Amino acid sequence: MAGTKPRKERADQFAFLDLPEIQDRFIQFKNDQQVKVTLSLPSIHCSSCIYLLENLHKIEPRVRQIQVHFARKEAAITFSPELPFSELATLLQYIGYEPDFSRVEGKTKKRKYTFLFQLGIAGFAFGSIMLWSTPEYFGLGLDNPNFRNFTSVLSFLVSIPVLLFSAKDYFISAFKALRSKVINLDVPITIGIIALYLQSLIQIFSWEGAGYMDSFAGFIFFLLIGKWFQSLTYSSLAFDRDYTSFFPVAVQRMEGQVKKIVSVEQLVVGDIMLIRNEEIIPCDSFLLSEEAYVDYSFVTGEAVPTHIFKGDLVYAGGQIQGLAAQLEVKALTNRSHLTQLWNETKNKIPSNQLIRYQDRIAQYFLLVLLLIALGSGLAWYFINAALIFKVVVSVLIVACPCALALSAPFTLGNTLRALGKSGLYLKNVTVVEALTGIDTIVLDKTGTLTDPNSYQIDIKYNDLDERSFAILVNLARHSTHPFSRAFAAQNENIQGIDLEHITETKGEGMTGVIGGESYQLGSAQFTGLGENMGNELYLKHNDKKAQLVFKSSWRAGAIQRILNQFQANHCFVLSGDQNLDAPMLIDLGFKSENLHFNLKPQDKAQMIQKWQQEGKKILFIGDGLNDVGALGLAEVGIALSEDMFRFTPSSDAILDAKYLDKLPELVRLGRYAKRVLQICLAFSLSYNIFGLSFAISGQLTPLFAAIFMPVSSITIVLLSTALVQFKFRRLFKS
Repeated sequence: MAGTKPRKERADQFAFLDLPEIQDRFIQFKNDQQVKVTLSLPSIHCSSCIYLLENLHKIEPRVRQIQVHFARKEAAITFSPELPFSELATLLQYIGYEPDFSRVEGKTKKRKYTFLFQLGIAGFAFGSIMLWSTPEYFGLGLDNPNFRNFTSVLSFLVSIPVLLFSAKDYFISAFKALRSKVINLDVPITIGIIALYLQSLIQIFSWEGAGYMDSFAGFIFFLLIGKWFQSLTYSSLAFDRDYTSFFPVAVQRMEGQVKKIVSVEQLVVGDIMLIRNEEIIPCDSFLLSEEAYVDYSFVTGEAVPTHIFKGDLVYAGGQIQGLAAQLEVKALTNRSHLTQLWNETKNKIPSNQLIRYQDRIAQYFLLVLLLIALGSGLAWYFINAALIFKVVVSVLIVACPCALALSAPFTLGNTLRALGKSGLYLKNVTVVEALTGIDTIVLDKTGTLTDPNSYQIDIKYNDLDERSFAILVNLARHSTHPFSRAFAAQNENIQGIDLEHITETKGEGMTGVIGGESYQLGSAQFTGLGENMGNELYLKHNDKKAQLVFKSSWRAGAIQRILNQFQANHCFVLSGDQNLDAPMLIDLGFKSENLHFNLKPQDKAQMIQKWQQEGKKILFIGDGLNDVGALGLAEVGIALSEDMFRFTPSSDAILDAKYLDKLPELVRLGRYAKRVLQICLAFSLSYNIFGLSFAISGQLTPLFAAIFMPVSSITIVLLSTALVQFKFRRLFKS
C-alpha cells in the first residue's frame, strides 16, 4: 500500500482548502505538530470502508490517525502540518472517498434518496425479471423461441440501470481499492457481479437463454438490503465508533457576576465560561482573562503548557493550568468532540489481539477466496464448462466474509454499550480485551475507597485571620484533591479573594500568590508544618497556620464485593496518606502486606511497573486526580468519577462512583465478550465453509448465494446482541 499518491494535477480541485479563511471553518486544532479535522465522507458504505480509511497512514505516512463514524459518514483525521489540507482531500478523493465540504442538510437527504432509488430500481428489476421469467421456471413456452428471446432482451434492458446505477458504488469502491493496492470486501463482490453479468450477456445474445439476469438483479437488491441493514445497526448500536460522550461535562457560565452551572449543550456563541484549574475547555473560545496557561496534552500528547494572552484563540480539549480563566465561546463543540479526543489519546499502545486476529483472517480470506473461485472454475471446465460462471459467481458471493468483518465490531461494540448502561465507560474496544487478562486489582484510597462527599472535617487548630482564611478557601476551590474540594464545599458561603498566581504540586499541595505574599495548602511536608499524621490538610500564610482533620466515610459495600470477587491476595491499596487507616482496611478484609501508604504519585507508578515486571496484569482504580501515572501504566486504568466538571484523559475507562459496587459484574461482562466473539467468529467461518461446499459442488445458484450473504450478516448482529444482552440481564437484572 505504501507509496500510492494521487495525481498532482488533481490537487487544484481542492486548492481553496489552503486559504486560511477556509481552513478556519474545518480545522478543529492546529499547532506545529499536528492538525485535526472532521470531514464528511458520503461514500462510506460498509465495514471495508472503515478498514481502508483507518489504515490510510499506510498509504500516506503524514496521516497520523483516522477514526470513522459510520452512521454519520464522517472521519476524524489527524495529520502532519507538512501535509497540505488540499493534498489530504485529493488523496481521499483518489481512494474513493471525496470529502463533502458543503455541509448542507439537503445534500444528506439527497444521498439518502439516491440510495432509496438504487434499492428501488434493483428491487423493481428483480421482481420484473422474475415475473416474465416465470414460464421458463416451470418449463413452459420453451417451444416458442421468439417469446423467450423477447423476455431475454427485456431482462437485459431492465438490468442496465441496475448495473450502471444501483451497483455503481461497489464498482467505484473496488476500483479505488485496487488502485491503492488494497483488496477490500467489494473486490470479490465486484468480480462476482461482472462475471454474472457477462455470462448472462453471452447467453442472451447468443440466443441460448435468458441468462442469470434475475440472479444479477436479485444479487444487487440483497446487497443493498444488507447495506441498509448494516447502516441501521451501526446507527442504533453506535458503540465504539460513536463519539457521543458517556459522561456528564458541565461548565460554570458567568451571568453577570453570578456563576451558573450548565451543561455543555446549553452553551451558545458569546457565552462566558469560567474554567478552573485542570478543567477541560469544552468549546473553541477566546481568552478574556489577561493571561492563562493551557495544557494541550489531551489534544496533542505534548505536556508543556502553552502561555496564552487576552484575545487568543483557545481550542476545545485544552486544560487550564493554575488560575481560573474566563473564556468567550467562539464555536459550539459538544461532548462528543471531547470523547473523540479521549478515544485518540495514546497513554499506552493498545494491543487488541482479537481484532488483529479477525483482520488477518479477513485479509487472507479474501485472497484465498479468489484462489478458490479460480480453482473451482478450472475444475468445472473439465466437469461441465456450462456451469463455470454459475459456480465461480456463487463462490465469490457466498464466501464473501461480510459476517466475519462484522463479528468483532458488533460483539465488542455491544459490550461497550452494555457496560456504559451500568456506569462503566470504556475508551475503546481494546480495553474490553485488556479486561480479559486482569489478575490483580490495585485501588487508590482517598476518593476511591472513601466517599469524598461524606467527609467529617474537624479544625484541630486555626490562628489564621479572616482574610487569610478566605484567600485559602479560594485557593482550595482551584484544587483537585478530595480534601481541598471538601474543605471548599464546607465553606462555599465565604467570599473568595482572587489570587494572582497559582502553582500545584501533584499529590502534595498548592501555592497561591496575592500582593507578593504566598499562601499554601497541602500536606504537612509541603507546607513545612511537620510530618503528616493521618488524613489532614494544612493551611499556611507566613507564620499563621491551620490544621484540618478529615474522617473518612468508607464505601464498605463496594469494598466487600470487590474483595469477595477478586480475593484479598490479589487486591492492593496504594495511598498517599499515613497508615492510620490500615486497621480499618484490614477489618474490611485487606491483607496487611498489600497495604502501602505515604506514596507520592510517582511512587504509585513505580509500584505498578514493579508488579508488571513480576507478571501481574493490573486493573488500577483511582479518583483520576493524582493518579495519572498509575492510570496510564496499568493494563486497565479506571478513573472513578463523581464530579461533573472533570474527567481524566489518561484513563482507559471512567466509572460512575455510585456503581463501584458493580465492578465485579462489569469485569465479568468484559471478559465474557471474548467468548462471544469466539462464538461469532466460529459461526462466520462455519457459514463460509458450509456455503463454499455447496457453491463449489454446483448446488448453489448465484441468487440464493446473494440471499444467504446478508442473512449471515444479520445473523451475526442478532447473535452478538442476544448473547451480550443475555449475560447483561443475568448479571445486573437478577
